[in-house]
Amino acid sequence: MKKRNINFQNTIVNLSKHYDDLVERYGNNVKSSQQSNKKTRDIRMLNLVKYIDLKRKITILDFGCGTGYLFNYLKKNNFRGFYTGIDISNKAILKAKEVYQKHKNCNFKTINIFKNPLKKKFDYIIINGTFNNNTKNNWQWMKKSLKILIKITKKKIIFNNLSIYVDYFDKRLFYIHPSKVLNFVKSELNKNCILDHSYILKKNVLPYEFTTVILKDE
Repeated sequence: MKKRNINFQNTIVNLSKHYDDLVERYGNNVKSSQQSNKKTRDIRMLNLVKYIDLKRKITILDFGCGTGYLFNYLKKNNFRGFYTGIDISNKAILKAKEVYQKHKNCNFKTINIFKNPLKKKFDYIIINGTFNNNTKNNWQWMKKSLKILIKITKKKIIFNNLSIYVDYFDKRLFYIHPSKVLNFVKSELNKNCILDHSYILKKNVLPYEFTTVILKDE
């Protein structure tokens, strides 16, 4: 157990530095979150947010929020609730605070949930691309993250992964079999869930990403 905690700390440190460097280089740009372009990012946002009723005054936690692009998307779609974004990259959080400082319905924090678990509960938790970098221990820390986050979820956790059903593998990224995620969710988190592997991010390219929705028992 001690060794696993050390590995998680190394993972957090490495990822934090990686995204600090991207924010330092690109600022409030799609590339600072390691995404290819705004078009595919918006498609990805749509497939995460479609499981949420934005007309209600809900609370959303964005786990791995980067510079706050999800809040920007929500804002453009008449979001009426309160948004909290957390990230391990301090430079990303500082940039998000700078960009959205005039908005009263958002908050950004630098937090490592393994050291400082959140106590406040949120209606929805969204996780976009947070599990995609190859850290060598992705599966372990992904499961641990979800086990922590399910405790503070009132309604749904919505997250995405890169699928093994692709025609090209990037060694820097983490790909996983959808059934492995589904089996874990149903056996250890909640049997009531959705897995969507149907959406296409780029034309003439295999669907290389899938979204999982964990519905919390009310």
